[in-house]
Amino acid sequence: MQTFPYASSVAARALLVVLPLLVFCADGSAQTKPPGAFATVNGVSVPQSLIDQNVKVNIAQGQKDSPELRQVIQDELVNREVLAQESTRLGLDKTPEAQAQWAQVRQTFMVELLLNDYMLRNPIAEAILKAEYDRQMALMKDQQQYHLSLIVTPTEDEAKAVLARLRKGEVFSKLASEKSLDPSKKDGGNVGWVVPAQILPAISNVMVNLAKGALSAAPIQTPAGWNLIRLEDIRPFKASTFDEAKNDIRQMLVQKQRFEYVKRLRDNAKVVQ
Repeated sequence: MQTFPYASSVAARALLVVLPLLVFCADGSAQTKPPGAFATVNGVSVPQSLIDQNVKVNIAQGQKDSPELRQVIQDELVNREVLAQESTRLGLDKTPEAQAQWAQVRQTFMVELLLNDYMLRNPIAEAILKAEYDRQMALMKDQQQYHLSLIVTPTEDEAKAVLARLRKGEVFSKLASEKSLDPSKKDGGNVGWVVPAQILPAISNVMVNLAKGALSAAPIQTPAGWNLIRLEDIRPFKASTFDEAKNDIRQMLVQKQRFEYVKRLRDNAKVVQ
């Protein structure tokens, strides 16, 4: 669910008004709001549930539930309904381009609904998490751990340009934040401690041959893009506790479970290409 921007300034607080029990149609006639709606726009109900969903998302992102927040969300939802109706009136949703985009949006939404439903119906048991933890610890106990930093770019030329800047002394974390496609960009490219078995061989084969503080000599191609790595440090393997590792293991198993589910559905589908 997309969140809506809001401000906690005096200007935003000034938006707070008590919504009346009646709303008014374009011709000035009064109309009672239907059950479950906080407003109607040209006779179209805007459900209260949309406000509740957006409030939950904002709270999850660190905001506080307040009358001001709810009012700004209400105003935004009404504005969006007004704009959507005008777009429909102009027939903008009828163009082939719009229809294709809408089909893709719907498909993405339905895919997420399906996968989330599948995971709710097939939760990963604590015993499975523990068994996977024990398996990983047994594999890793005699290995070295490598503290890795990473920058991923979409093209080889971009990776080479970033590498040239690094060799001139620019700060790795700054360039990672600016240029990297990898989620680690939010931490300046810091991947943390890994063992070779946890990452792609194309990267691990280079990583294990780097000296502490060294950069990869050239960009490394993987399905995610073109990778530049720097080895920050090396140490003997230090095992995480089960509680420390549990969330990461769950995410890994969830991805594996989703992949297997998709593959099973694909194998049973009649696909003509």
